[in-house]
Parts: sequence; structure tokens; C-alpha cells
Amino acid sequence: MVQDANDSSTEAGKSADEGLPPATKQWAFLPIAIALALVDRLGKWHATQTLEVGERAPLFGDLVALANLPAASSALGLFSGWGPSAQLGGFAVLSLIAITIIVSFYRGLAPGEHGSAAALGAILGGIASNGVDRFRYGSGLDFLHFGAASSESLPDFNLADVAIVVGVVTLIVELLATEMAARASERPRG
Repeated sequence: MVQDANDSSTEAGKSADEGLPPATKQWAFLPIAIALALVDRLGKWHATQTLEVGERAPLFGDLVALANLPAASSALGLFSGWGPSAQLGGFAVLSLIAITIIVSFYRGLAPGEHGSAAALGAILGGIASNGVDRFRYGSGLDFLHFGAASSESLPDFNLADVAIVVGVVTLIVELLATEMAARASERPRG
């Protein structure tokens, strides 16, 4: 009887995520990866169906333009001097390494780290969608442009790029916040 009372008090002290299978602890990871990749693919499909290669058209007045442009850069200029087949192989290896790292980080998350899981999912979705471009078109595909369609002052981009950047920034902010909280808890009070 005493054991049962201890078990119930222990159960009451657990967080809502404890005791769940690992896949449900950070529910946002895979749905966000899939949703971002699908929305990015849909945007790219729409751009390729409605615009000629190299063309831009106003989407929201002079704020955002729809574009159908091969990506000007390739993963921060990596593999730029390589032939097309070698570039594709290099990107494949780089993507596999990145995906392996993302999945290992995801598996190491503590229960309840939904923000980190969502950020990792965003990065994974962005890498997956940009990877499809590399294999399908031989380069990335940008379908959005800030500013008027005729302006050249801002770069073209796609949602996969945005997802990767937002995911990385989110992870950095969470890491810094966690580190600051840990340091604050170590300071002597008084």
C-alpha cells in the first residue's frame, strides 16, 4: 500500500511529456519538416508553372514578387568550381551529413523541448526541399523576391532558405537563453 502511494505521488510529479514514446515528446519535429517542405515545393511549382525562367512578377504590389530563378549561390559558394555531377554528389553528401546531425540532435532533446524540435524540423524541411531542387534542376530554385519585381537591390530566396535561417536562429536564441538561465541559477543570492 505504501508503495502504491509513492508511485502515485511520483506519477503526479512527472511532466505531461514524461512516459510518452520518444516520437510524441517533441511532436512538432516531423509535421513542421513536412509542412515546410510541402509549402516550399508548392511555391516553387507555382512559380515554374506561371513564369518563364528568369522572370519576376508582382505578387503583393511592390512588397513581394514571385520569381522563377535558379539560385544565384550554392550553399555559401561551396562546390562552385566543380562540374555538375561533382556538385550534385557534394551536395548529397553535405545534405546527408546535415540530416544525420539534425536527427541526432532531435533524438537528444529533453522532453518538452518543443521549440528546439520545431526549429530542427524547419531546418530539416528546408534542407529536404532544397535537396529536391538540386536533384531535379541541378541548382536551387528561388521563387520569392522582396521589393518590386524589377528591383535588384535585395536577393531572391525561397521558403526553404527562410526555414533554415529561422531554425538556426531559433536554436541559437534557445541555447543562449538556456545558458543565461543556468548561469543565473549558479549565482549566489544575497
